[in-house]
Amino acid sequence: MKRRNFMTAIALALCLGGPVKARAGYPERPVTVIVPYSAGGATDTLARIIAGPLGEALGQPVVIENKPGAGGAIGAETMVNSDPDGYTVLFHTATVSVYPTTKPELDFDAREDFQPVMLATRAPFVIAVRGDLEMDNLNDLIDYAKANPGMLNHGSPGTGTSTQLAAELFKQRTGAEMAHIPYGGSSAVLTATRSGEIDFMLDTYLGIQGAVESGDVKALAVGTSNRQQFNPAIPTMAEQGIDDFELFAWFGYSVPKGTPEEIVNTLHDALVVALQNERVKAVVEAQGEVVASTPEELARQIATEVDIWSEVAREAGVTK
Repeated sequence: MKRRNFMTAIALALCLGGPVKARAGYPERPVTVIVPYSAGGATDTLARIIAGPLGEALGQPVVIENKPGAGGAIGAETMVNSDPDGYTVLFHTATVSVYPTTKPELDFDAREDFQPVMLATRAPFVIAVRGDLEMDNLNDLIDYAKANPGMLNHGSPGTGTSTQLAAELFKQRTGAEMAHIPYGGSSAVLTATRSGEIDFMLDTYLGIQGAVESGDVKALAVGTSNRQQFNPAIPTMAEQGIDDFELFAWFGYSVPKGTPEEIVNTLHDALVVALQNERVKAVVEAQGEVVASTPEELARQIATEVDIWSEVAREAGVTK
């Protein structure tokens, strides 16, 4: 598939003041975007914010359908098994890259059964703890976890999710020992952290902003080399002596393999336009950045991360 000209698509839509150019008679009815996690979490929130402008660009409503469970695999499998006609789209994270290792029983592989459309946005993970822990920085957390192995626990949206594996990578690189507790989605993890049920969590800032501002959750570090504009008060991992890696979440769109190229291109062009919407940009930039990749770039991202996260999962024992 040829590289898309993002600015041409944007200019065309803005000049016409309406939907992008439809191809192959698509779309003629509402488009369903599957979010493979529960409602209210960061992934769901971002998908819903993009859905309105995406529908305007397509000229048809975009309906969000939550299908949580199995670390996002239920929603992904629903997409894979749907008709390759562009009317069922998966909004997913890097978690799809670890299924070959963590869920080998699945009868699909993102490298073979997904037709990537776009890596839309990315956002650094924020490392946070419950607000009443007497920890003021990342080293307080690491030192306590080392001295008291297993006394702290951390939550994730599910076993084998990219969020859990990012936490496992953090533990492997720092030597911190914490027990993992899986939940049904990131909103449930935040609730558990606020209530004191768990001690440590990772999420994008969009998912935890309210809890950080209320003091229910304490943000100890952001997973980038530079402080972020969404909250410049949060120090980086590098500032606290951990400067050899970063922790990012990314969000992308894929459709079933076999979806016609013309339909993929229409979806892609509409997403380019939707991501330029002022409200979408404001929300995305409040936690990260717009990427708007080509389909080929998302395919390469998925393939690369299969190797990276599979190694982390094996070392953490998150395999079958």
